[in-house]
Amino acid sequence: MMQKYYMKRRLRVLFTLCLARDLMAFSPALPLSGRPLTFLSSSKSDPLAQDALEKTASHLEKLKRQRQAPKIDENGPYDPLSVEREKLYRQYLLQAANSLKVELKTRKLPRNGRKPDLAMRLAADDLRKIYGESVKGEDDEDVPLKQLVADDDILNEMPETKVVVERLINFAGLKLSTVAGDALGRAKFFKPSPIQAAAIPQLVRGESCILHAETGSGKTLAFLLPLTEYLWTQGQDRDSFAVVMAPTRELASQIAGIAAVLAPPGTVRFISRPTDLMADGAKERGVPIDVDELGTKPRLFIGSAKTIMHSLYGDGKMPAPPTRKPEAMEFLKNVRCIVMDEVDRMLAVQKSRAEKQYKKIHEKPAAVVCAAVTRLTLGRVQIVAASATVGRPLRRELARVLGLPPQECPPVICAGDGTGDAGQDAATTRAVTIPDSVTNYVVPTAGSSPGQVLTAAYQVIQSLTAVKSNARILLVLSKGFGMNTQNSIGALKHFGCQPEPQNLLDTLEADGTDHMIELYREVSGADGVGQSRRQDDKSASSGYVLVTGEDTVRGLHLDGLDYVLVLGRPNGPDEYTHIAGRTGRAGTPGKVFSIMSESDSASLVSWSRMLGVEFHTISNAQIKSIDP
Repeated sequence: MMQKYYMKRRLRVLFTLCLARDLMAFSPALPLSGRPLTFLSSSKSDPLAQDALEKTASHLEKLKRQRQAPKIDENGPYDPLSVEREKLYRQYLLQAANSLKVELKTRKLPRNGRKPDLAMRLAADDLRKIYGESVKGEDDEDVPLKQLVADDDILNEMPETKVVVERLINFAGLKLSTVAGDALGRAKFFKPSPIQAAAIPQLVRGESCILHAETGSGKTLAFLLPLTEYLWTQGQDRDSFAVVMAPTRELASQIAGIAAVLAPPGTVRFISRPTDLMADGAKERGVPIDVDELGTKPRLFIGSAKTIMHSLYGDGKMPAPPTRKPEAMEFLKNVRCIVMDEVDRMLAVQKSRAEKQYKKIHEKPAAVVCAAVTRLTLGRVQIVAASATVGRPLRRELARVLGLPPQECPPVICAGDGTGDAGQDAATTRAVTIPDSVTNYVVPTAGSSPGQVLTAAYQVIQSLTAVKSNARILLVLSKGFGMNTQNSIGALKHFGCQPEPQNLLDTLEADGTDHMIELYREVSGADGVGQSRRQDDKSASSGYVLVTGEDTVRGLHLDGLDYVLVLGRPNGPDEYTHIAGRTGRAGTPGKVFSIMSESDSASLVSWSRMLGVEFHTISNAQIKSIDP
């Protein structure tokens, strides 16, 4: 075998030498070294070949300009759509021309032209659906959308609709960039919520704290805005990083979707699976070009705590961690801020001494990452924790992870509390409750088996859809329900449930992290920061039934959710607070129906005083009489 290998190698070398000898025959006067080949150099004298080379170079330069990152000129003309226009245009350019034509046919738009024209036409149609015909400029004059998007005839078919977008300059004392100001203006977030007004000034100063406010109060925007604005103002400091950890990948994708709207292009990286954190990560950032061409690199890393820990240390199964140890140490040393959303789910909080004594404690991923960063940065890292349920056990555990005495734990900032001092005592009780806009109902069932409870849930769904034909329903399975998500969906389909139930996590799942973020926006109805596509979309006329478990529901925002159905008694009052908080967000009305056996119903009603709500016992026949 070795002889055959060396024989083939000698033949290849001999063939190469013979080819070089034949090429020298075209120009025997020059030595072999450094001499260009005649058939290549002759192209300079061939006008057709020279013209082809120039056209190729021009086309490559044009493609490079098309795929460059959007650049914002603060001193230039006001163009609130520049970044969004470029992002949409680049995304469409990555698709095949035939796919773009199919999409144009679906939208009943012209399909003529080359691929850049098709991409621009689709991007323009997306902007038209969001903004309409015009936006408001710096001098409070309506600027035509066509003038901001393109100067050709592609946009002539845009209808004469008119939507004014206001730009926000200042938010809770924080001077906003053009992109963030436009995003908040489109979402009509002109006034910060109490937790945002209390927390943003302290976070901008780099202070560590715990954000304690009810679900839907704006905690996500409170900790994201200082981070994204820092990326705009401190662009030259490219050696520092920020990490946002969440208990689930779905919640992390939601946070990443909002951060990508507010931050400079290419600086947000969503970690959906263990990967090398120090690599470019263009796919995770939705960037199709090299980091050197873009001029930026990822600086805000968002993912579940487990995924980020496995990216740094591995999972014990893979041969080596995705991030090499020297680079992982360098990454941890340069983290300037760590955010833990739903922190009570990510730390091993022991609620009683007996539980602490008899239950073996394992360090959770968030604790491992947070403790490593605190140790390697000598405590100079900013720690931000957020949750709707904060108590003394959580503060003790967080202080332990940070290596601090309990009395030196970061202060708690409650809604309306600008100093955090008053929040220390408030955090020892259940200061945060279910929003007043949520009405809580209990539907007792005759039996306690999963089949009987699920049958009652099907009847409630049919009654709710009879009251409101386009009802948006979230079905939450408690830990003690006794049936998993897939079996529950199969049983509801067997009953003939309409709308057909879907797994919430499967609906959010997609092939690729950038697609997951976009798909989350489609499912939730949230486009960017709080803006709903469903308000103007035809799909708003049809409702849905999404099914998920108690563990994965925390923090998820589904825009315009009408009803939450809870099957079985939740694990505790804290869990019910988070489940019920999926609806009735930001002051909008919502209803929660807890469907469980009579014994579990009595136990749930006993939480009324603790939760500060009133449970109304109702039968399935009475549901049709309630207001939609």
